[in-house]
Amino acid sequence: MKIAVLIPSSTTHPQLGYDFYLSLQYALAQHDIVVEWMSASIGFGVDDVDMLAKAEDLLLNKGADLLVAFADYPKISKLFPLLEAVNKELVVVNMGAKLPLDWHPHPLVFHLSLQESLLAYVTGKTIYEEGSKQLVLASNYYEGGYAPCQLVVDAFMQEGGEVIYNFIPHSKGEAFSLEPLTTYLTESKNNLTIFASYSNPLTTVFWQQWSQQCFSQEHGLWGSSTFLMESLVNHRDVLIHNNQTSGFIAWDRALDNEENTLFLRVFEQKLNRVASCFAALGWDAGLLIAKALQDKQGNSSFSLIASMADLAGPIRLTRGEAIVDKDFLTLIAPVHQLSVIDKKIQYQTIAAMEMLSVWQDLKAQHPQPNQNGWFNTYLCS
Repeated sequence: MKIAVLIPSSTTHPQLGYDFYLSLQYALAQHDIVVEWMSASIGFGVDDVDMLAKAEDLLLNKGADLLVAFADYPKISKLFPLLEAVNKELVVVNMGAKLPLDWHPHPLVFHLSLQESLLAYVTGKTIYEEGSKQLVLASNYYEGGYAPCQLVVDAFMQEGGEVIYNFIPHSKGEAFSLEPLTTYLTESKNNLTIFASYSNPLTTVFWQQWSQQCFSQEHGLWGSSTFLMESLVNHRDVLIHNNQTSGFIAWDRALDNEENTLFLRVFEQKLNRVASCFAALGWDAGLLIAKALQDKQGNSSFSLIASMADLAGPIRLTRGEAIVDKDFLTLIAPVHQLSVIDKKIQYQTIAAMEMLSVWQDLKAQHPQPNQNGWFNTYLCS
């Protein structure tokens, strides 16, 4: 089995691509599957001509049986004619912060992500359902160019909510300031709900400034999945002292299931450092490939898509038991609602089947999804 991987680069998350690729390898090795690995770097995922050239070399010259790309729409579509020419499958992996051009999947493409857009959509609905009728959106120029900010607003307003204030600060950490948000909140006569959508390094800067505010315990703070996952790793002590913090996350090391425990043990023993959500995503990709190889009959051709389409029940991942949206050829994993209560982090798991229903609603509400302002894969910049 020859597997080729297109690896992204990131200045803000420099280990992203490496964590994903190494963990993908570890997962298949754990299943005693012998693989000939090959890879190529695709930068931030914006140069589709370069991406195609790398894919051509891996599939045409080196004979890869499967292509895995940490990339996103619309640039990844450049590879589709190549897939058709060689009749090979592609697994598109990313954070899930973009929506496709439409909901008609390519028959040779399977999707796996950390569901950033889906989690934003369910966040908007849940904020309203839990009693907040008005919302303050705190984001920035970068995060604002991806789907989650729009989706949390869309879902919240569809329920009847109102966005009363937009806070878009400077995107450079050294110039970032919570003013004028702090003034607005200080002068507000009501306790408000804020949705924060940031990623490294602004996650760190946000917490440094937010924790110094006298009102930080008065207002409800909801975060995007990336914001909260980064906070759990790098700012856990600050997070647990903010009792009104909530949100949905894709993954955390605290998730108590067999696959997550095994993944953490293998990854951290091999590399002697803390595992990341990107590594968890790589492990999950490996589990899907391992399942497809187990389903392969005799001399039949390898097909991850056929394996996933024929999946009769859930498949166990680091995030819990996941299922497949067979219409769009994507995996739907359970999500975990985080709450900070009495300086303790608590989780409530939302099962994959319930999330599939939310996903179908998202697709119905956005039949022709708006496209993002940025071409690069989210967090690859």
